[in-house]
Amino acid sequence: MTKLSTILAGTAVAMFAQIAAAQAPMSQSQAVVPPNDPAYIDQSRLNYTQDPYVKARIARGQANAEYRAERKEARTEYKQEVGAARAERREAVKDANSTRAAEIRNEPMK
Repeated sequence: MTKLSTILAGTAVAMFAQIAAAQAPMSQSQAVVPPNDPAYIDQSRLNYTQDPYVKARIARGQANAEYRAERKEARTEYKQEVGAARAERREAVKDANSTRAAEIRNEPMK
């Protein structure tokens, strides 16, 4: 039992120390960044249009957008065709049923 209470007390002290350290004001020195120093300039933004990986990513994104648009258009066209085919099939079934019913009514009994 004494080992457990010692472990719990140590854990509590460590936790409170971490909380106190996180809440303590930190002294930050404001470093002056030279405006044109290449070490401080964001190179990724400067080479954005020259980077082959960025160019490939942009081209891939545009190709994916075009593909999605074409796919969406093709899907709507397909759905319309399927709907028209279903309606045509329903009409054919109705005509066949009505024709069959008329034939049955007109047949003489055996």
